[in-house]
Amino acid sequence: MNTSPRRLRCVCLDWGNTLMLDDGPADLPMALWPEVHVVEGARELLAALAPRCRLAVATNASLSDRALVLRALERAGLHEHLSEVFCSIDVGARKSTPRFWEVVSSVMGVEPGEIAMLGDSLEQDVLAPSRFGVFAIWFNPDGAPVPAGLAAPVVRTLTDVPGLLEASPAPPARR
Repeated sequence: MNTSPRRLRCVCLDWGNTLMLDDGPADLPMALWPEVHVVEGARELLAALAPRCRLAVATNASLSDRALVLRALERAGLHEHLSEVFCSIDVGARKSTPRFWEVVSSVMGVEPGEIAMLGDSLEQDVLAPSRFGVFAIWFNPDGAPVPAGLAAPVVRTLTDVPGLLEASPAPPARR
């Protein structure tokens, strides 16, 4: 097993309930909500990761395209460290498909093994990206039961992520 540090060049972060709380009107894009709220630790996480690698949002939001996500991020003061926003609406594919990660890899100029994905959805943010070679981390602030055999690391706070990324081993070399 390769135990050298992983070379991550890009970290993708889920938007709803990972960076910003998805607690507003369900029938409006977040950018149009009367108030938007940041997940605790999100600002600190972005500031800690930005000097190390490129940061992007990866979202399956159904009511927001890239422009609306950026508008919401700007309202919350989270946009300054992000280099890209990938929305399933704009990509034409969800995070559970290889096409989504092909677009992320191409636009960011990295291989899937050089990408980390952090999000609160076990299926969309962890299991699906892992199938395509992305290093996934489950943000599980409520302490939901961790499925037996889950290979992805689990964090309860966003402030745990930078140290975890520093310590994560590189994937096995491809033959």
